[in-house]
Amino acid sequence: MRKVSILIMAVWVFTSVGMAEDITASATFDLASAYVFRGATLNDGLVFQHGGMFHLSDFDLGVWGNLDIDDYNGTLKQHKFNEVDIIAGYNIPCEAADLSVGYTAYTYPNDGVDSDHEVTLAAGLDVVLAPSLSVNYGLYGGIEDSIYVELGLGHELELSKNVGAAVSVAVGYLEADEGESGFSHADISAGLSYKAVSATVTYVAQLEDDVLPDLKDGGMYDTKVYGSLGVKVGF
Repeated sequence: MRKVSILIMAVWVFTSVGMAEDITASATFDLASAYVFRGATLNDGLVFQHGGMFHLSDFDLGVWGNLDIDDYNGTLKQHKFNEVDIIAGYNIPCEAADLSVGYTAYTYPNDGVDSDHEVTLAAGLDVVLAPSLSVNYGLYGGIEDSIYVELGLGHELELSKNVGAAVSVAVGYLEADEGESGFSHADISAGLSYKAVSATVTYVAQLEDDVLPDLKDGGMYDTKVYGSLGVKVGF
């Protein structure tokens, strides 16, 4: 745990202040009206999310965290990073498509629950609508032996030299180790960007309520629309 804490601190600091000389780095800072992950609402109130990533040749190493500003009706600790993810990836050299493999450890430092771990295989095409597909397999924790598949489409448009627009659609399918399997949700997002600043609005559609039940039925489908304001910088 001490080694993990040191790694998190190192990645976070270096990507935030740009001290790495031999590698490139990027950092993101987002303020969102809710935290929704794969269709499930983890907080229906304000959150701050900060991520940092090192890029060395075809390898990536980073960390991402969610700080809950609101407490989701008293179920979360306010002003705490209730989730910190450690991310590693490798971009597979391929001319026909963008291919990558990755490993993510989802840790919950203030919730007292075990971390989740998964591996990811992702592919994307640099063509019209930029189709993408990711397959995620849970190794440990509450997602162990579950498979989550996401298909995405998107389009970016340059409105002027510094202004851009983007739209995207993603559909999620869950093959659960326990519980119902099927199509869980679809995300529809639209955003505008100016230089390093972006604003996005996302609508979350419930596809099968047996797979992603409503909150009142003991599930986690709660937030239908949320927005975010973010900044991304590179070093």
